[in-house]
Amino acid sequence: MIISQEIKELIDQAPMVPIATVSTGGEPHLIVVGKVKGVRENDTLAFGVYKMEKTKQNIEANGLMQVVIAVREGGPKGYRLTGKAFVDGGVVLFKAEQSEKLL
Repeated sequence: MIISQEIKELIDQAPMVPIATVSTGGEPHLIVVGKVKGVRENDTLAFGVYKMEKTKQNIEANGLMQVVIAVREGGPKGYRLTGKAFVDGGVVLFKAEQSEKLL
């Protein structure tokens, strides 16, 4: 399991969630979303799609994505999740393949 109980708790507390994708030319694209829409089975996070045109293009091209979950309350804590994403209608589904503790 990549998304531990601690990460799930941080997801609930995180005020905003940065997500990064990369174009086929290697250009990074970073955005911030308000919240994770849901934590699903198999280490999968769901994000609602609001605009995200460049993000969707990058995901459709190669699926590469990183997500940072970080909070300051109770002392700084954070994780970087790396994995693959795909767009399913109005939702981006991100399957975490690796987690790295940041703080």
